[in-house]
Amino acid sequence: MQNIYKNLHSNQKILIFEMLTRGIDVEVIDEKLELIKASFNGHEELIYDRDSSIMPYNVSVLAGDKGITKHILESKGISVPIGESFNNCNEEYILKAFHIIDSPVTIKPTFGSHGYDVYTDLKTDDDVIEALAKIIKNRGYNTKVLIEEYYAAKEYRVFVTKNRDYAVLHRDPAHVFGNGIDTIEELIKLENYRRMHPRTNALCEILVDNEMYNYLSKHGLSMNYIPSPGEKVYLRPNSNVAMGGICEDYTDRVHPSVIDIGMNVLKAFPGLPYVGIDYMTNNIEEEQNEDTYRIIEINTIPGVHMHFRPALGKSQNIAKYMVDLIFPETKEKSEDNGKQKSLKKF
Repeated sequence: MQNIYKNLHSNQKILIFEMLTRGIDVEVIDEKLELIKASFNGHEELIYDRDSSIMPYNVSVLAGDKGITKHILESKGISVPIGESFNNCNEEYILKAFHIIDSPVTIKPTFGSHGYDVYTDLKTDDDVIEALAKIIKNRGYNTKVLIEEYYAAKEYRVFVTKNRDYAVLHRDPAHVFGNGIDTIEELIKLENYRRMHPRTNALCEILVDNEMYNYLSKHGLSMNYIPSPGEKVYLRPNSNVAMGGICEDYTDRVHPSVIDIGMNVLKAFPGLPYVGIDYMTNNIEEEQNEDTYRIIEINTIPGVHMHFRPALGKSQNIAKYMVDLIFPETKEKSEDNGKQKSLKKF
């Protein structure tokens, strides 16, 4: 079959392939916008970056605002970090909020993705001021930011649908393991080459930027440091896969209470059919309560690829769950056992 979808993102390719296996016709309308038209027996959908007619526009916009999301979830009794939103030019008020929170904080834009301009574990006034200056430089003087308590725990991505289908990943920040010979710089180059030659999973190259240098410096390290054999060296605090984080499937290990919380998140946003939840806890295999977890943010356009081809663990085809909702009349047309193998050629 001619590959007419080669320029689309992997997330969209997997969704398209799931639809094609069910007999749904797919036409690419605009590659850059990831806009496609899908048709089945008179049922047509315009799918824009995985958003379809089942995703309410107002909910999608509201969920994209991390400050509003926090307040909505909190009003429904769901645990979120303590915090508030401000324009980042209001340095005086942000510092007051920092002192009220009285613990290390995270500062990030209320709108954003992939961990860009997210600054964590800020402990002093100078740390906060420096983070605000970086956001102003990168995004402008009146960018709306969220300051909230820094909740130190492991990070997971919990995908859940209103049908209670789910998949869970543990996301570990970018890191390298020492061999007693190579420097951190050399280990990164080796790891990035391994990930991309060939690319067999959802892992991205480890991002090398000023934030990585700053993180290493704060921990007394540099790119010339030679880690001892087996030594694990973290390269940044945030675990986003786009920056080089590791994704490991935890779907079969998650406690049912986590999925119950995910269902409550869906109920907090009327009409939301599915969601990706950034979920923090120290043990996702144990029953959760309000003190053992925090929800950092939610995503109405969740990543598909990282579940489908995680670095570690089983593949979870969440595209199937999404298409079950977009084209429910095709739900019984499940994929055959060879789908994942065939997709490599897609």
